[in-house]
Amino acid sequence: MKLINVIASGLMFSASVAYAGAIDLNTWNQSGNSSNGNWNVAADGTSVLQTINGNPTFFISNDSFINNQFTGTFGVETTSDDDFIGFVFGYNGLDDFYLFDWKQSTQVYSGNTGSEGFTLSKISDGANVNSLDALWGHNGNGIDVLGTDYGNDRGWVDNTTYEFTLNYTDTSIDIFINGGTFSDENIFSLAGLNNDSGNFGFFNSSQSQVRYTGFKEEATSVPEPSTLAVFSLAIAGLFWRRKVTNK
Repeated sequence: MKLINVIASGLMFSASVAYAGAIDLNTWNQSGNSSNGNWNVAADGTSVLQTINGNPTFFISNDSFINNQFTGTFGVETTSDDDFIGFVFGYNGLDDFYLFDWKQSTQVYSGNTGSEGFTLSKISDGANVNSLDALWGHNGNGIDVLGTDYGNDRGWVDNTTYEFTLNYTDTSIDIFINGGTFSDENIFSLAGLNNDSGNFGFFNSSQSQVRYTGFKEEATSVPEPSTLAVFSLAIAGLFWRRKVTNK
């Protein structure tokens, strides 16, 4: 019985081990038109400052993720402008990713309304993500809005640091914001999804002086089928030995 408990404990430990670590932003790359953004990574790789006020720009990890949690801080270090900051995840190219963006105040541009607050979208083939127009109003081909949280008190504030948490699994998305007037608020919570693994990254559109700092990722391991098989065989063998011994 002691051996059974040891094996069971070992299996549970292997299934629950979490792998957490700081993200080295020196390993990331800009995506989209290179002239749209200027991502300046700190020497130690723990932070990046984007300094161009222009068309949409993306800064993307080299690694692909699923069943992960991402945490870190971000904010705008200027009182100039009021546009879009945010994140991408499940990224498999400019025609396949989730976009979480946050606008400071409502503004009409080229006939499209960018609303104060949060938008979660799924971007697919046909979306022109290198242009301001489509992503400004979250409309047009290849843009599927999954959730919105708009209002006069939902915009980000100048020179304020916010904590960001993303839980991205094969079936769900949960996004939390903490800081300013937000107290660990669950902005979006979606379940019943069929998500693919993909890269994680940062997003700015028509907004400069945006800093992202101290990002970490954490994944919980799942026991491999071979581990479960070995465990089952071990248990079966122990019971067989006990049965033979008791005869």
